[in-house]
Amino acid sequence: MYDVTKCAMDTGFRNLDSAFKNFFHRCKNGDIKKGFPHFKSKRRSRKSFRMDGDRVKIDNHWIKLEKLDEPINMTEELRFDGEIKSVTISENAGHWYAAVNIDVESPKHEHPQKSVGIDLGIKTLAVLSDGREFENQKLFRPEFRKLKRLSRELSRRLERSGRWNRTKAKLARFHRRIADRRMDYQHKMTTEIASTYQIIGIEDLNVAGMLKNHKLALSIADAGFGEIGRQLHYKAEWYSSVLVEIGRFFPSSRLCRFCGCINSDLSLADRNWTCDCGAVLNRDHNAALNIERQALNILGGSGFTDQVKNGRGADVRLFGAICDETPKLAEESGLPNL
Repeated sequence: MYDVTKCAMDTGFRNLDSAFKNFFHRCKNGDIKKGFPHFKSKRRSRKSFRMDGDRVKIDNHWIKLEKLDEPINMTEELRFDGEIKSVTISENAGHWYAAVNIDVESPKHEHPQKSVGIDLGIKTLAVLSDGREFENQKLFRPEFRKLKRLSRELSRRLERSGRWNRTKAKLARFHRRIADRRMDYQHKMTTEIASTYQIIGIEDLNVAGMLKNHKLALSIADAGFGEIGRQLHYKAEWYSSVLVEIGRFFPSSRLCRFCGCINSDLSLADRNWTCDCGAVLNRDHNAALNIERQALNILGGSGFTDQVKNGRGADVRLFGAICDETPKLAEESGLPNL
């Protein structure tokens, strides 16, 4: 205990305190089936501990931790100036990371554009209402054969032996490499969206329910819909944007943005469809435009308040300005026709 910083042990007690507080809070709400605190396993859990900011010194790309004689060289310098509140040291597949928590003020940011709607999907990761698309890189599926080979190799090894540990390290590096590439792309995409648009509309997807579809579960997990939503939440707050979540039962893809008709026969294989009013619609871009208008409608940006029923019989509030019968009138109002 005297060879390491006292923060390594304090972190465990703080986490234990938070875990029991959350558990008792759930008990008061009647949910006692989940959440009882468990011990952190050395084998299965991520190795990490947290240190107070006053016990860490950072100079350029050097970090000096308590109880260590020599400073450690970091791959990059701190990008923010402010008071260091805490530093979390963690290990992942042989790489060590220092996550520095700094108290800074949000920057004063001016958004170049007002609003946008985002439609997340598998074929294209994100389609914006202004026509921009972010490709789905599908990083995991091309490497799936290598994953199966490493998994078979690990299953043949004697557990906890030297060769078993080496194969497990290979498997961990494989997952870390794919996760880092996915995270890098997601951060670049969400940062650009949050810094460009003042109002962001996005669907409240039931990712856990979508993963129950075994035919699409691998592709959905590889896309990382939940992580994209998480990043947009805190980045929208950082850039002073407004993030509006649209109900998951809102028929964004099946709703014609010109006349308001709902195509009940639309399937996932239908990438383009023709409405009864004559409009030829791309399902992803049409959904993004409907999401944007619904977000503006929720914020009071439009006056259309008609109600329709979704597939489960619940009320759905339509988007703001629905054009008349023909796409020609829609073009006159400034709405693009795909």
